[in-house]
Amino acid sequence: MPKIGGEDGGEMLTEQRKRLVEEYIKLRCKDQRQAAINAGYSPRSAAVQACEILKNPEVQEYLQEQKRAVFRRVQEELAISASDAVATVYAIMTDAEAKDADRLKAAFDILDRAGFRPGDKTDAGDAAAELPKLLEALEDNDDV
Repeated sequence: MPKIGGEDGGEMLTEQRKRLVEEYIKLRCKDQRQAAINAGYSPRSAAVQACEILKNPEVQEYLQEQKRAVFRRVQEELAISASDAVATVYAIMTDAEAKDADRLKAAFDILDRAGFRPGDKTDAGDAAAELPKLLEALEDNDDV
């Protein structure tokens, strides 16, 4: 386990300190005292303990690692949700029973996200060249 305070006999990064960091993250890094209490520190000294422990460079490093892990998990979840959202919009666009206005809005949404924006006059030539490819890909997808 990494040592806190360096190689000169400092305290270890204990499970309780790790719990403090994890509780702190659960509280969105807003309440050090409550995080310390949740991690098992005495309520009487929790504020001072948390402040001292969270200033330690190795604890800070662990905190940053945990924040990065949370960020990666959120990104993965959002990627899955985004894929579901695209599938939903595509289903609306290709649903013959849907209202024309809804299908049209879905089509514009897909085109917008693909980079085909009606207001982009400078890229109109590129967009016009790419549109047949996009429509062909959508038609090929319909056949599946």
